[in-house]
Amino acid sequence: MTKLSRNMSFRTKILTILLLLTVVLSGFSLVLVQSIEDITQISNKIKERNIPELMWLSQLEKELDVKEYIVESAIKNDMCCEMIEEYQAYASFDHSEDNEDSIPKSLAPLKKSIDLLDFMMINNVQGLLNYNDKKAAEEYITTHYLPQLNQLKQDVKAAQEESFSQLNGHSNSFTDIIKGSLWLLILVTTGAIALSIIASYRISASLTKPIETMIDKVDLIANGKYGLTLDSPHQLELQHLTHSINQMSTRLQDSFNTILNDKMYREQILNSLPVGIITINDQTSEISLNTAAVSLLHTNEQQVKQLASDHRDQENELFWSILSSKKNYKHTKVPFTTSEGDCFLLVSQTELLNQNHMVIGRIINFVDITETDKLEKRIHQSEKLAAVGEMAAGAAHEIRNPLAVVHGFLTLMNQSFSEQEKSKYHLSLIMKEIERINVIIEEMLLLSKPGAPIKRETYLEDILGEFLPLIIQSSEEIQFNIELDHIPLQVDAKQIKQVFHNMIRNSIEAMGGKGVISISSHVTEKDYQVFIKDSGSGIPSSIIDSLFEPFSSSKENGTGLGLMIVKRIVENHDGCITLYDSSDDGTTFLISLPLITKK
Repeated sequence: MTKLSRNMSFRTKILTILLLLTVVLSGFSLVLVQSIEDITQISNKIKERNIPELMWLSQLEKELDVKEYIVESAIKNDMCCEMIEEYQAYASFDHSEDNEDSIPKSLAPLKKSIDLLDFMMINNVQGLLNYNDKKAAEEYITTHYLPQLNQLKQDVKAAQEESFSQLNGHSNSFTDIIKGSLWLLILVTTGAIALSIIASYRISASLTKPIETMIDKVDLIANGKYGLTLDSPHQLELQHLTHSINQMSTRLQDSFNTILNDKMYREQILNSLPVGIITINDQTSEISLNTAAVSLLHTNEQQVKQLASDHRDQENELFWSILSSKKNYKHTKVPFTTSEGDCFLLVSQTELLNQNHMVIGRIINFVDITETDKLEKRIHQSEKLAAVGEMAAGAAHEIRNPLAVVHGFLTLMNQSFSEQEKSKYHLSLIMKEIERINVIIEEMLLLSKPGAPIKRETYLEDILGEFLPLIIQSSEEIQFNIELDHIPLQVDAKQIKQVFHNMIRNSIEAMGGKGVISISSHVTEKDYQVFIKDSGSGIPSSIIDSLFEPFSSSKENGTGLGLMIVKRIVENHDGCITLYDSSDDGTTFLISLPLITKK
């Protein structure tokens, strides 16, 4: 037997053991079939007898309760004549032929007793009631009908208890059959397991040593020692396996070298691109950045993973929210702040697909468009200014001449009309609106022809001194605080005068003709900064973003061109103007002009 076993292959040994186990389990199946037949017979008994009996007994019990209730109610109500009709209606409904035929044979005597009880009620009691002998009818019900009804109710309960007892007996038979089958199953299973363990141990004994040797060397190959080969064993099946492992190891070495070279080449391509690229693998949670991405974001893979998963209250929340979402984005402009300053990134996000075209992650690419954004803003602003200037140049000359004629005639009418006529034709209002139109035309002409400034060295306080006294005299409730550094600037005095005239006029209108205007300066290495502050109510938040755009004004009579003219003049002087602060306590503008460079 031992010699025969040694000459058998591993496949033959396993098939033999499986065949023996199958024979054992097949014998057990015959026992299970017999148990199932016993359970089926008991189930049929329950279905054909116990359950119908319980259903009919429940129905009969309910029927007796209802009839008892009808009779007792009639006694309480002085034997109403409608009692017999109600009793007959219920009895006739419940005693249909179908119900009579389907009742179990064991309950037929009980059903006949109930029918006899109904016959007593309908014939005897109805006859007494027909003769209007309610007292005799009540006595008959009390002495004959109700005692028999109570006896029937007791019979029904006794029949129910007996039926329940039979049902419990059948249920216990289920338990006994199942327990017997389970114990037999346990014995057969235990024997099969024991046989399997013994056979497995005997078969595995001839496999353990050569396979353990193979496992050790395969682990070395799996850990990266590609190209390692195994010695050929004596077992035939293991010889084929060893040959396959040796081929796999050699091919893994070749594939690894190819993949490594290809990976290095692709990484060099990605790192050479001037575009930031971030790849996110949702399956492995792996995040990678190329050189441009690290340079633009000033961060690494670990920090990107942390910021993308929790981007609340972050300085660059918009960028990290795009990175954490799984939506596709295309050329989305996003502000980004680093330690080196603020910039704008053009961000796109698309799906990362594997070789089966299944989505496994995302690819985010972005470029720094800060300079491009600034250039676009300048071009856009220049286009708007050119359009306004062209409109101003064309419209001003066409409007100014007829407006001068209208203004002249209105002046003559104002001089010749009486006060009553002036009030009748609202001449003062017309003159005021004409003057407002004239102011708008003046600003449009100024906007259309500021031209290149003719710069000369001058002091800012001298420019203010030319027109500020006139404003102080005309606005006695306005207080001025002037604190300027005495430093020369290379500016066009006429244009800078127009700048401060517009800014002061805006401040006076914002304060309603009463308040404090402060003009102070601060000198940096390159700029001469002028702060113009008023004590007005501040600028509405709805127009802050469009403050320097044409026709943007919060005043009813404002043209919306004053700040635009100021911005254009300041930028022509290589400076800039910004809204420094705005609140309920007032508004502050900052004008920066370049200092004179020393040669």
